[in-house]
Amino acid sequence: MIVKDALSVLPARPVLYIVPLIVVIVLSFYYWEQYSKCSNIKSFRTSLSETLRSRDDNDKFRLVDFTDFIWDKVRIVASVKPGERNVECPFGWNWASGERESLMTSGLLSVLMFGHGESIVGYIELRSDEVAFRDVDYSLTPQNAVFTVRPNLESGGAILTLKK
Repeated sequence: MIVKDALSVLPARPVLYIVPLIVVIVLSFYYWEQYSKCSNIKSFRTSLSETLRSRDDNDKFRLVDFTDFIWDKVRIVASVKPGERNVECPFGWNWASGERESLMTSGLLSVLMFGHGESIVGYIELRSDEVAFRDVDYSLTPQNAVFTVRPNLESGGAILTLKK
């Protein structure tokens, strides 16, 4: 009797309510994961900028010591061209509204893509006025991704030059 009463309050076509509810739940999990990933990218960028700004002139900086994931190569793109989409972080979760587009237009957006095997395991966008890479090969191993840090007196950021 209790089951019959419970079923009587359900709509005649429960699928009309259940399917959208399931879709909302699945999308919530997906976007929560995306939001968390984007927040981590933003946090990484801030932490890296602050760490490099606090370094003394000509300090050595090993990129592998700063990352908390395993990678075997990093590709540094010094200037991302306008029109490049950010598939990692939708809805401006990584940058303030319009900031990414402004940085691209002015040539101040750089990217670090970390790979392990054939997969990309990390993707970090940086302001190149805060963290600027100079004389960098396209792909570096963790052993080769060692830089000399100098302050960028114009912007207050840091300039990283590949240590030879």
